[in-house]
Amino acid sequence: MPLLLIARFTLQEAIRRRLFLAVIILSALLLVAFIILLSVAINFFQSQSATANGGNLSPQLFLISGGVFFDILMIWMIYLLSSLLTIVLTAGTISGEIEAGTFAVIVPKPISRAEIVIGKWLGSALILVVYTALMFFALLAVIYWKTGYWPPQAFSALGTLALSTLALLGLTTLGSAFVPTIVNGAIALVLFIGAPTASIVQFVVQVITPAQSQGLQNIATVINLIIPTDALWHGASFFLLPSENIFPILGLSTRNFNTPFTSTQPVATALLIWVAFYILVLPLIAVLRFQRRDL
Repeated sequence: MPLLLIARFTLQEAIRRRLFLAVIILSALLLVAFIILLSVAINFFQSQSATANGGNLSPQLFLISGGVFFDILMIWMIYLLSSLLTIVLTAGTISGEIEAGTFAVIVPKPISRAEIVIGKWLGSALILVVYTALMFFALLAVIYWKTGYWPPQAFSALGTLALSTLALLGLTTLGSAFVPTIVNGAIALVLFIGAPTASIVQFVVQVITPAQSQGLQNIATVINLIIPTDALWHGASFFLLPSENIFPILGLSTRNFNTPFTSTQPVATALLIWVAFYILVLPLIAVLRFQRRDL
């Protein structure tokens, strides 16, 4: 089937690129460095007296509560890495091949333009989702090994992260059908950075002047509809938290996680429906545009 053939070629091309190899090596180094730093931090804690946490928790419970924070911090880093990889790896999905003249050779063959775009999207999606899943479980396993904490809804967190990656992939695929590679990458990066910036501004305004926060809430909602990656990350952070009845046992409070970067609420169902629509429709619009684009 031509579509699967294009997907396979996309996989092979990505693996051969030095960028992908560099990401794999840096990810492995990051994992090793994290293991070392986490081990040092835990050994330091264990060398202290049992009252290092104020005497409120046993050392084991205090360690588990630390695991909650480590989970959120490191999975947030994975979210950033996979998102940046998505932008760099797929900003030229269509435009890069046109600029290189590759499509001028492929398109005259009995392969439809729709199969080319969807095949390249499928191959890229497989690479990005597998990378995200491997790093996700590797870091969670290290944290569990060292602290004993494993998120009760880890698979839900991974699913939300995967949706975030696919949403960003849909955006870069769409942009690649309309604008040159560099412009597409710049647009995707600006939008990706703009979404959490809006969340931070909204949080600050809500703390300082709550009466003025509704206008910013509306703006943030519009931004989350344009690029839902930040909203999906907030949903993923919710799934990394322990069960609500475990919070008091660990000496934690939900207030600790109501921040611009984390959330104590899951993603709204309406937003999940929008994200599914977003992921499916943007590549289809890219297909329609590519059908009419000169090579």
